[in-house]
Amino acid sequence: METAQTVVLTVEEAEALRSRMRDLQAAVSRYYAATGNHGDFVPELRAFITHTQAINDLLTESIADNRSFKVALAARGEDAKSLINGIKYVRNVDQHLLYTVAPDSENVRMVGGSFGTRLFPVWRSVPAEVHSQLRPGTQKLQPAFEDRLVGREISGSMMDVLRLFGALIPDAVHRDSQNEWSGFPLMSQPGMGYPLHPEEPLDRVQVHDWLSQRVPNGDLRVAMGLRIHEGVKYLYGNTWVKGYSFTPFVETVEQVRADVSAGFVYLACEDMFVLKSASDEFPDALQGVVLSSTVDVDKQGPRIAARHLAEEWVTPDSEVFWDDVNIEVRKDLPESWFFEVRRARRLNALVPPSFTRR
Repeated sequence: METAQTVVLTVEEAEALRSRMRDLQAAVSRYYAATGNHGDFVPELRAFITHTQAINDLLTESIADNRSFKVALAARGEDAKSLINGIKYVRNVDQHLLYTVAPDSENVRMVGGSFGTRLFPVWRSVPAEVHSQLRPGTQKLQPAFEDRLVGREISGSMMDVLRLFGALIPDAVHRDSQNEWSGFPLMSQPGMGYPLHPEEPLDRVQVHDWLSQRVPNGDLRVAMGLRIHEGVKYLYGNTWVKGYSFTPFVETVEQVRADVSAGFVYLACEDMFVLKSASDEFPDALQGVVLSSTVDVDKQGPRIAARHLAEEWVTPDSEVFWDDVNIEVRKDLPESWFFEVRRARRLNALVPPSFTRR
């Protein structure tokens, strides 16, 4: 059974570590973005290694109760210890020797199609002649690197590190103004079911509950109507962030009520407001039309009230929109497709790197 042991930090220590976590989270997010646009991801890989070890050093040597880190890490088991030691090994190689740490160039997989392609590099072994130049203490860490990382896909290992630090030092996670992990979620890509968020459960069954229990990502949602499908009431519309919509939504009335109770804002658009396509501004947003509004989105109607959740209603000219968003409630598609669409919409994970400037 997994322990809930965490590291004991002072307020000042948590704040200092939060700055380091911001850098680490940014490196992971930017690495992932680079694998999608086929950019140079080696600098972000090396930044990830550096920031991971910097946090490890601070937890081991600089916090007042550094024993709590050792105890918490040990409680996570050998896999967690090997993960940290493997990163420490490759960081020492990168920092102390004239050798550039880079992925295995002969084992890079490219996956995707019309919605974009993504590279999946794996860790490569450190050559024997390089390893022999290391200090004995670092050489002892090689088995952890070889067993835990070599040959494995790199972004998955990065998420493992974030997941581990998120569990060990939850107060040090860097969050944005919406209380979301900065740099996350990663952008969803159809047919690829890897986690998009460090807090996302690895058990697919648990992900559905996790998505429903957290508020949606984005600034707010504007509802375009309510439809009753097979006896269930669904609200539908668009999720908005900084004046743009990359993602539609469809939710049961019960889910909307839960989101509102948790503080998320839903507006009811009672008169159709003017939208325009903004897809040309974001060429890496490949999964649908990007919309912008000619007026302030937060003024497009009142907050959702009981009357908006009772009977069917539609904003003028938006009824056809229902056919585009109801994919989540249909029964004629594979469950895996439903999951990916649900997750992408709930996390607002169709926002492209060009928008977030990752």
